Amino acid sequence: MANTVLTKQSLPEVLLGLIHTEKVYLREENGEIRISPFREGSGLLGLGVGSKLTTERLHSYSQEDAEKENRIFKQ
Repeated sequence: MANTVLTKQSLPEVLLGLIHTEKVYLREENGEIRISPFREGSGLLGLGVGSKLTTERLHSYSQEDAEKENRIFKQ
């Protein structure tokens, strides 16, 4: 499907047929909505390949690190 016009009611049926992953990445910017398949996995290259680290866990670790750095710099 290249371009098409859908009704809101037909969205679930059409999107479910196009997306073959359990999760999706949803982005809305300036009234434009983008939905992309989200593939689980480490998403890491090099030393991270094959590890059990997921992108969600990596994001969580990054947030924790940023919070720790903010506390240090505020002192």
